[in-house]
Amino acid sequence: MLDFSVSINPLGAPAQALQAYRSAWKEAARYPSPYSANLVRRIAAWHGVSADSVIVGNGSTQLIYLLARVLRPSRPAVVVPTFSEVSNALVLAGSAPSMLAMPPERGFCLSADEIATGLPTGADALFVGRPNSPTSTLLAFDDLQALAKHCERIGCRLVIDEAFIEFADDARSAAALLGPHSGLVVLRSLTKIFALPGLRIGYLLAAPALISRLGQGLEPWSVNAVAEKVALACIEAAAPFIERTRRTVQRERQWLQDQLSRLEGMRVIPPAANFLMFRLARERELGDLGRFLLRRAIALRDLNGLAGCPAGFYRVGVRLRPDNERLLAALAAYVFKTDPIRSSRPW
Repeated sequence: MLDFSVSINPLGAPAQALQAYRSAWKEAARYPSPYSANLVRRIAAWHGVSADSVIVGNGSTQLIYLLARVLRPSRPAVVVPTFSEVSNALVLAGSAPSMLAMPPERGFCLSADEIATGLPTGADALFVGRPNSPTSTLLAFDDLQALAKHCERIGCRLVIDEAFIEFADDARSAAALLGPHSGLVVLRSLTKIFALPGLRIGYLLAAPALISRLGQGLEPWSVNAVAEKVALACIEAAAPFIERTRRTVQRERQWLQDQLSRLEGMRVIPPAANFLMFRLARERELGDLGRFLLRRAIALRDLNGLAGCPAGFYRVGVRLRPDNERLLAALAAYVFKTDPIRSSRPW
């Protein structure tokens, strides 16, 4: 099975992370630090912030739920379509989020002014993906700065989900704005860039006062000893590994976008991350393309039913060329009604 439904680094984990994993078995007999103090300090140094501006958790999803549970915003807003667990966490915490829908006809893009104008009166929290999943769109850094200023001015906490920021062409992080904007929260993940979804490692950057509040609501030992040791190794290897990843992903993403765009009836949303969102006009019935590919041992993300997303859209992660070619062969078989095994690659 080729799983294009996930958006993980196609290069896999760095060698240093695998070495750390193999040697971490000895840690299983010891309790880890309750709140991952060593990892907190290392992440703080990596981003040039103080350690009291960082909290780590069992993946960024745990921290999304923690944030919703601790803040309990009365009038949150979510820019959609986006990661569904954001709204799920808010609803579970007793909040009723308003949805700011990105227009499909404009490639699911909104400017800072449009987001600010669309905020409901009295909004006290705004959640934005950057790059956003599943659309693979990126709010420009200038727009991010303008939005942070607006939210600061009206007393609305701005939460930026940067789980995929390392894959972006412009990888400047909202973390650089933490100083002047005390209401800013930045969610980050080590899962995507270092290909570690099974170990669940994420972190959150914010003003020390909010980190202190979140720490009081976070369960101890959320990050196990093996995950912490591997995360430390990943950060040590980060600079050259991320640069190599970005070059690889940019090349394969452009190739995949070009090839998909050649298929009749295919609309590809211009991507900024390590995944692409598309819609095929010639789909025979809703969900038929996904079922067709699944029978050929290829999985992709069917976005039907996701808030803010029109029916018929799919998301695929960027993989390495042989896998991407296999996906294209199967898609071409669907469009041109040919056998993907015998196809002469009509793209």
